[in-house]
Amino acid sequence: MARRGSYFLLNKKEDFVRGSGVGVTIDERGIAIADGCDTGVYDTRVFDCGERGTEWHRLLMEGIHLSGNVSVTVYAADEEAYAATETAEKGTYREPEDVLLTGVRGRYLRLRIRLERRGGAQVALSRIKICFPRQTWLSYLPEIYREHAREDTFLERYLGIFQSLYEDMTEEIMRIPRRFSPFTENGAALEELSKWFGLEDRELWNEEQRRYLIRHAARLLQIRGTAEYVKELLFLKTGRTVYVVEYGQLLPYFDDGETEERLKHLYTSGPYEFALLVEHREQEDNNGLYVIGKIVEMAKPAYMACRIVVPPPYLFLGQHSYLGMNSVLNPYRTLCLDGKCAMPFSMVAGEEGGQ
Repeated sequence: MARRGSYFLLNKKEDFVRGSGVGVTIDERGIAIADGCDTGVYDTRVFDCGERGTEWHRLLMEGIHLSGNVSVTVYAADEEAYAATETAEKGTYREPEDVLLTGVRGRYLRLRIRLERRGGAQVALSRIKICFPRQTWLSYLPEIYREHAREDTFLERYLGIFQSLYEDMTEEIMRIPRRFSPFTENGAALEELSKWFGLEDRELWNEEQRRYLIRHAARLLQIRGTAEYVKELLFLKTGRTVYVVEYGQLLPYFDDGETEERLKHLYTSGPYEFALLVEHREQEDNNGLYVIGKIVEMAKPAYMACRIVVPPPYLFLGQHSYLGMNSVLNPYRTLCLDGKCAMPFSMVAGEEGGQ
Protein backbone atom coordinates (compact mmCIF):
# COMPACT_ATOMS: atom_id res chain seq x y z
CA MET A 1 0.00 0.00 0.00
CA ALA A 2 1.19 3.45 -0.86
CA ARG A 3 0.98 4.98 2.61
CA ARG A 4 -0.84 4.82 5.87
CA GLY A 5 -4.52 5.60 5.61
CA SER A 6 -5.80 9.06 6.55
CA TYR A 7 -9.25 10.57 6.73
CA PHE A 8 -11.29 13.74 7.01
CA LEU A 9 -13.92 13.75 9.76
CA LEU A 10 -16.94 15.99 10.25
CA ASN A 11 -18.71 15.44 13.58
CA LYS A 12 -19.01 18.91 15.18
CA LYS A 13 -20.89 22.08 14.41
CA GLU A 14 -17.58 23.80 13.65
CA ASP A 15 -16.94 21.22 10.91
CA PHE A 16 -20.34 21.53 9.23
CA VAL A 17 -20.54 25.33 9.23
CA ARG A 18 -17.54 25.43 6.87
CA GLY A 19 -19.88 24.12 4.18
CA SER A 20 -23.12 25.64 2.89
CA GLY A 21 -26.66 24.45 2.41
CA VAL A 22 -30.18 25.25 1.29
CA GLY A 23 -33.16 23.98 3.25
CA VAL A 24 -30.99 22.61 6.06
CA THR A 25 -30.11 23.67 9.60
CA ILE A 26 -26.70 23.25 11.22
CA ASP A 27 -26.23 22.84 14.97
CA GLU A 28 -24.28 20.78 17.51
CA ARG A 29 -26.00 17.59 16.32
CA GLY A 30 -24.95 18.04 12.67
CA ILE A 31 -27.15 18.91 9.68
CA ALA A 32 -30.89 18.30 9.33
CA ILE A 33 -33.74 19.30 7.04
CA ALA A 34 -35.06 22.69 8.10
CA ASP A 35 -38.58 23.00 9.51
CA GLY A 36 -41.13 23.51 6.78
CA CYS A 37 -38.94 21.93 4.09
CA ASP A 38 -39.24 18.50 2.49
CA THR A 39 -35.75 18.48 0.97
CA GLY A 40 -32.40 20.00 1.76
CA VAL A 41 -29.06 20.22 -0.05
CA TYR A 42 -25.73 20.58 1.71
CA ASP A 43 -22.33 21.16 0.07
CA THR A 44 -19.23 20.37 2.11
CA ARG A 45 -16.10 22.42 1.89
CA VAL A 46 -13.45 21.28 -0.60
CA PHE A 47 -11.12 18.75 1.05
CA ASP A 48 -7.41 18.82 0.18
CA CYS A 49 -5.46 15.57 0.69
CA GLY A 50 -2.20 17.23 -0.37
CA GLU A 51 -1.25 14.88 -3.23
CA ARG A 52 -2.28 14.95 -6.87
CA GLY A 53 -3.86 11.88 -8.35
CA THR A 54 -4.92 10.48 -4.99
CA GLU A 55 -7.43 7.64 -5.17
CA TRP A 56 -10.09 8.16 -2.52
CA HIS A 57 -11.01 5.02 -0.63
CA ARG A 58 -14.19 5.04 1.46
CA LEU A 59 -17.11 7.22 2.59
CA LEU A 60 -19.01 6.61 5.84
CA MET A 61 -21.99 8.51 7.24
CA GLU A 62 -24.01 8.35 10.44
CA GLY A 63 -27.33 9.92 11.37
CA ILE A 64 -31.06 9.17 11.62
CA HIS A 65 -33.31 7.92 8.83
CA LEU A 66 -30.52 7.91 6.25
CA SER A 67 -31.62 4.81 4.34
CA GLY A 68 -33.58 5.78 1.25
CA ASN A 69 -33.60 9.46 2.25
CA VAL A 70 -30.03 10.54 1.51
CA SER A 71 -27.96 10.63 -1.67
CA VAL A 72 -24.40 11.89 -2.11
CA THR A 73 -22.71 13.18 -5.24
CA VAL A 74 -18.90 13.10 -5.20
CA TYR A 75 -16.73 15.63 -7.04
CA ALA A 76 -12.95 15.22 -7.32
CA ALA A 77 -10.15 16.88 -9.31
CA ASP A 78 -6.49 17.85 -9.08
CA GLU A 79 -7.39 21.55 -9.27
CA GLU A 80 -9.32 23.11 -6.40
CA ALA A 81 -11.34 25.42 -8.60
CA TYR A 82 -12.29 22.55 -10.90
CA ALA A 83 -13.35 20.34 -7.95
CA ALA A 84 -15.88 23.01 -6.99
CA THR A 85 -17.65 22.73 -10.37
CA GLU A 86 -20.29 20.28 -11.58
CA THR A 87 -17.99 18.88 -14.29
CA ALA A 88 -15.82 17.18 -11.65
CA GLU A 89 -18.62 14.76 -10.76
CA LYS A 90 -17.40 11.21 -10.14
CA GLY A 91 -20.62 9.49 -9.14
CA THR A 92 -23.77 9.56 -7.07
CA TYR A 93 -24.49 7.13 -4.24
CA ARG A 94 -27.78 6.41 -2.47
CA GLU A 95 -27.91 5.12 1.11
CA PRO A 96 -24.29 6.18 1.64
CA GLU A 97 -23.80 4.84 5.17
CA ASP A 98 -20.77 2.88 3.90
CA VAL A 99 -19.50 3.34 0.32
CA LEU A 100 -16.31 2.28 -1.46
CA LEU A 101 -15.29 5.20 -3.69
CA THR A 102 -14.32 3.33 -6.84
CA GLY A 103 -12.64 5.44 -9.52
CA VAL A 104 -12.63 8.69 -7.50
CA ARG A 105 -9.25 10.40 -8.13
CA GLY A 106 -7.87 13.85 -7.47
CA ARG A 107 -6.17 15.95 -4.85
CA TYR A 108 -9.38 17.81 -4.02
CA LEU A 109 -12.77 16.33 -3.16
CA ARG A 110 -16.20 17.81 -2.44
CA LEU A 111 -19.53 16.25 -1.46
CA ARG A 112 -23.07 17.38 -2.28
CA ILE A 113 -25.58 15.75 0.06
CA ARG A 114 -29.28 15.70 -0.69
CA LEU A 115 -31.72 14.92 2.12
CA GLU A 116 -35.38 14.07 1.56
CA ARG A 117 -38.09 13.95 4.20
CA ARG A 118 -40.56 11.10 3.78
CA GLY A 119 -43.57 10.38 5.94
CA GLY A 120 -42.88 13.43 8.10
CA ALA A 121 -39.79 11.87 9.73
CA GLN A 122 -36.81 14.10 10.36
CA VAL A 123 -33.63 13.27 8.45
CA ALA A 124 -30.34 14.28 10.06
CA LEU A 125 -26.65 13.66 9.50
CA SER A 126 -24.26 13.75 12.46
CA ARG A 127 -20.98 12.28 11.16
CA ILE A 128 -19.11 12.11 7.84
CA LYS A 129 -15.81 10.29 7.40
CA ILE A 130 -13.84 10.27 4.14
CA CYS A 131 -10.90 7.84 3.98
CA PHE A 132 -7.89 8.05 1.62
CA PRO A 133 -5.79 6.93 -0.19
CA ARG A 134 -7.38 3.87 -1.74
CA GLN A 135 -6.22 0.74 0.07
CA THR A 136 -7.22 -2.66 -1.19
CA TRP A 137 -6.45 -6.17 -0.04
CA LEU A 138 -5.85 -7.02 -3.67
CA SER A 139 -2.30 -5.75 -3.19
CA TYR A 140 -1.61 -8.62 -0.81
CA LEU A 141 -2.40 -11.23 -3.49
CA PRO A 142 0.06 -12.54 -6.08
CA GLU A 143 0.78 -10.28 -9.05
CA ILE A 144 -1.30 -12.41 -11.40
CA TYR A 145 -4.46 -11.15 -9.66
CA ARG A 146 -3.48 -7.53 -10.26
CA GLU A 147 -1.77 -7.32 -13.61
CA HIS A 148 -5.05 -7.12 -15.53
CA ALA A 149 -7.14 -5.67 -12.72
CA ARG A 150 -9.65 -2.96 -13.54
CA GLU A 151 -11.12 -0.37 -11.23
CA ASP A 152 -14.40 -2.24 -10.99
CA THR A 153 -12.96 -5.73 -10.68
CA PHE A 154 -15.31 -8.12 -8.91
CA LEU A 155 -12.52 -9.60 -6.79
CA GLU A 156 -11.51 -6.21 -5.43
CA ARG A 157 -15.08 -5.27 -4.55
CA TYR A 158 -15.66 -8.68 -2.97
CA LEU A 159 -12.55 -8.37 -0.79
CA GLY A 160 -13.65 -4.83 0.06
CA ILE A 161 -16.60 -6.20 2.07
CA PHE A 162 -14.31 -8.08 4.46
CA GLN A 163 -11.74 -5.28 4.42
CA SER A 164 -14.37 -2.80 5.62
CA LEU A 165 -15.42 -5.13 8.45
CA TYR A 166 -11.80 -5.61 9.46
CA GLU A 167 -11.03 -1.86 9.40
CA ASP A 168 -14.11 -1.01 11.48
CA MET A 169 -13.26 -3.70 14.03
CA THR A 170 -9.65 -2.51 14.23
CA GLU A 171 -10.77 1.08 14.76
CA GLU A 172 -13.15 -0.03 17.51
CA ILE A 173 -10.36 -1.95 19.25
CA MET A 174 -8.07 1.09 19.03
CA ARG A 175 -10.77 3.21 20.68
CA ILE A 176 -11.24 0.86 23.65
CA PRO A 177 -8.83 2.75 25.98
CA ARG A 178 -10.92 5.90 25.47
CA ARG A 179 -14.02 4.04 26.63
CA PHE A 180 -12.54 3.93 30.12
CA SER A 181 -11.64 7.62 30.23
CA PRO A 182 -14.20 10.02 31.75
CA PHE A 183 -12.25 12.93 30.22
CA THR A 184 -12.99 12.03 26.59
CA GLU A 185 -16.38 10.32 26.60
CA ASN A 186 -19.73 12.07 26.72
CA GLY A 187 -23.38 11.48 25.98
CA ALA A 188 -24.32 7.85 25.44
CA ALA A 189 -20.71 6.69 25.85
CA LEU A 190 -20.45 8.36 29.27
CA GLU A 191 -23.78 6.79 30.25
CA GLU A 192 -22.43 3.35 29.33
CA LEU A 193 -19.23 4.02 31.27
CA SER A 194 -21.34 5.02 34.27
CA LYS A 195 -23.09 1.65 34.12
CA TRP A 196 -19.76 -0.19 33.99
CA PHE A 197 -18.63 1.60 37.15
CA GLY A 198 -21.93 0.80 38.85
CA LEU A 199 -23.07 4.38 39.51
CA GLU A 200 -26.41 4.24 41.29
CA ASP A 201 -29.26 6.69 40.62
CA ARG A 202 -27.45 8.03 37.58
CA GLU A 203 -30.26 10.46 36.83
CA LEU A 204 -29.26 12.47 39.94
CA TRP A 205 -25.86 13.41 38.50
CA ASN A 206 -25.04 15.76 35.66
CA GLU A 207 -22.24 15.08 33.18
CA GLU A 208 -19.44 16.77 35.14
CA GLN A 209 -20.50 15.07 38.37
CA ARG A 210 -20.46 11.69 36.64
CA ARG A 211 -16.96 12.37 35.37
CA TYR A 212 -15.85 13.14 38.92
CA LEU A 213 -17.40 9.95 40.33
CA ILE A 214 -15.82 7.78 37.65
CA ARG A 215 -12.42 9.46 37.97
CA HIS A 216 -12.39 8.92 41.75
CA ALA A 217 -14.21 5.58 41.75
CA ALA A 218 -11.34 3.58 43.29
CA ARG A 219 -10.86 6.00 46.18
CA LEU A 220 -14.58 6.44 46.83
CA LEU A 221 -15.12 2.69 46.88
CA GLN A 222 -12.64 2.39 49.75
CA ILE A 223 -14.55 4.86 51.94
CA ARG A 224 -18.06 3.84 50.93
CA GLY A 225 -20.44 3.64 53.87
CA THR A 226 -18.48 6.15 55.97
CA ALA A 227 -19.33 9.67 57.06
CA GLU A 228 -16.63 11.01 54.71
CA TYR A 229 -18.33 9.29 51.78
CA VAL A 230 -21.73 10.75 52.63
CA LYS A 231 -20.33 14.25 53.02
CA GLU A 232 -18.32 14.12 49.79
CA LEU A 233 -21.28 12.96 47.69
CA LEU A 234 -23.58 15.60 49.15
CA PHE A 235 -21.00 18.34 48.64
CA LEU A 236 -20.60 17.21 45.01
CA LYS A 237 -24.36 17.38 44.48
CA THR A 238 -25.32 20.49 46.45
CA GLY A 239 -22.08 22.44 46.80
CA ARG A 240 -22.78 22.70 50.56
CA THR A 241 -20.85 21.30 53.49
CA VAL A 242 -22.99 18.98 55.59
CA TYR A 243 -22.27 17.69 59.10
CA VAL A 244 -22.65 14.13 60.33
CA VAL A 245 -23.21 13.41 64.03
CA GLU A 246 -22.76 9.77 65.03
CA TYR A 247 -23.79 8.06 68.25
CA GLY A 248 -20.19 7.49 69.29
CA GLN A 249 -19.51 11.22 69.24
CA LEU A 250 -22.22 11.80 71.83
CA LEU A 251 -21.16 9.10 74.34
CA PRO A 252 -18.69 11.34 76.24
CA TYR A 253 -21.53 13.74 77.04
CA PHE A 254 -24.05 11.18 78.32
CA ASP A 255 -24.84 11.59 82.04
CA ASP A 256 -27.89 9.36 82.51
CA GLY A 257 -29.89 12.52 82.90
CA GLU A 258 -31.41 15.48 81.11
CA THR A 259 -28.38 16.17 78.89
CA GLU A 260 -28.38 12.62 77.54
CA GLU A 261 -32.07 12.72 76.78
CA ARG A 262 -31.77 16.05 75.00
CA LEU A 263 -28.84 14.85 72.85
CA LYS A 264 -30.72 11.73 71.87
CA HIS A 265 -33.76 13.82 71.01
CA LEU A 266 -31.74 16.21 68.84
CA TYR A 267 -29.37 13.78 67.09
CA THR A 268 -29.49 10.03 67.44
CA SER A 269 -31.12 7.64 69.88
CA GLY A 270 -28.91 4.62 69.24
CA PRO A 271 -25.73 3.27 67.64
CA TYR A 272 -27.58 2.35 64.41
CA GLU A 273 -28.70 5.89 63.66
CA PHE A 274 -26.84 9.07 62.74
CA ALA A 275 -27.88 12.68 62.21
CA LEU A 276 -27.19 14.68 59.07
CA LEU A 277 -27.21 18.46 59.52
CA VAL A 278 -28.00 20.34 56.31
CA GLU A 279 -27.67 24.11 56.06
CA HIS A 280 -31.00 25.89 55.78
CA ARG A 281 -31.70 27.84 52.60
CA GLU A 282 -34.64 30.02 51.84
CA GLN A 283 -35.11 28.34 48.44
CA GLU A 284 -34.90 24.82 49.88
CA ASP A 285 -37.87 22.78 48.73
CA ASN A 286 -39.14 19.26 49.20
CA ASN A 287 -37.49 18.12 45.99
CA GLY A 288 -34.08 19.24 47.27
CA LEU A 289 -34.55 17.27 50.48
CA TYR A 290 -35.77 14.29 48.45
CA VAL A 291 -32.54 14.29 46.42
CA ILE A 292 -30.47 14.55 49.60
CA GLY A 293 -32.39 11.60 51.02
CA LYS A 294 -31.79 9.53 47.87
CA ILE A 295 -28.04 10.16 48.01
CA VAL A 296 -27.90 9.34 51.72
CA GLU A 297 -29.72 6.04 51.12
CA MET A 298 -27.19 5.21 48.44
CA ALA A 299 -24.15 6.19 50.49
CA LYS A 300 -24.90 5.02 54.05
CA PRO A 301 -24.45 1.49 55.42
CA ALA A 302 -27.49 -0.71 54.76
CA TYR A 303 -28.22 -1.28 58.47
CA MET A 304 -28.03 2.39 59.47
CA ALA A 305 -30.87 4.91 59.73
CA CYS A 306 -30.38 8.60 58.98
CA ARG A 307 -32.12 11.53 60.60
CA ILE A 308 -31.92 14.56 58.26
CA VAL A 309 -32.02 17.81 60.24
CA VAL A 310 -32.45 21.23 58.64
CA PRO A 311 -31.80 23.80 61.41
CA PRO A 312 -34.40 26.61 61.34
CA PRO A 313 -33.24 30.14 60.49
CA TYR A 314 -33.59 31.36 64.08
CA LEU A 315 -32.20 30.58 67.53
CA PHE A 316 -33.72 28.70 70.42
CA LEU A 317 -31.80 27.54 73.45
CA GLY A 318 -31.74 23.78 73.64
CA GLN A 319 -32.61 23.44 69.95
CA HIS A 320 -30.56 23.23 66.74
CA SER A 321 -28.62 26.48 66.91
CA TYR A 322 -25.17 26.55 65.28
CA LEU A 323 -22.76 29.39 64.81
CA GLY A 324 -22.05 29.88 61.12
CA MET A 325 -24.92 27.67 59.97
CA ASN A 326 -28.12 29.29 61.17
CA SER A 327 -26.57 32.10 63.19
CA VAL A 328 -23.71 34.56 62.78
CA LEU A 329 -21.99 37.13 64.94
CA ASN A 330 -22.48 40.66 63.62
CA PRO A 331 -20.88 43.88 64.87
CA TYR A 332 -22.77 45.68 67.63
CA ARG A 333 -25.44 48.04 66.38
CA THR A 334 -27.67 50.27 68.45
CA LEU A 335 -31.40 49.77 68.12
CA CYS A 336 -32.85 52.05 65.47
CA LEU A 337 -36.49 52.22 64.44
CA ASP A 338 -35.80 52.54 60.72
CA GLY A 339 -38.10 49.80 59.40
CA LYS A 340 -35.20 47.39 58.93
CA CYS A 341 -34.97 45.95 62.45
CA ALA A 342 -37.23 43.41 64.08
CA MET A 343 -37.50 41.60 67.40
CA PRO A 344 -39.20 38.28 66.63
CA PHE A 345 -40.48 35.93 69.34
CA SER A 346 -40.01 38.67 71.95
CA MET A 347 -42.36 40.36 74.43
CA VAL A 348 -41.66 43.38 76.55
CA ALA A 349 -43.67 42.95 79.78
CA GLY A 350 -44.56 45.58 82.27
CA GLU A 351 -45.61 45.22 85.90
CA GLU A 352 -47.94 42.35 86.78
CA GLY A 353 -47.64 40.92 83.28
CA GLY A 354 -49.13 43.95 81.57
CA GLN A 355 -47.80 45.07 78.21
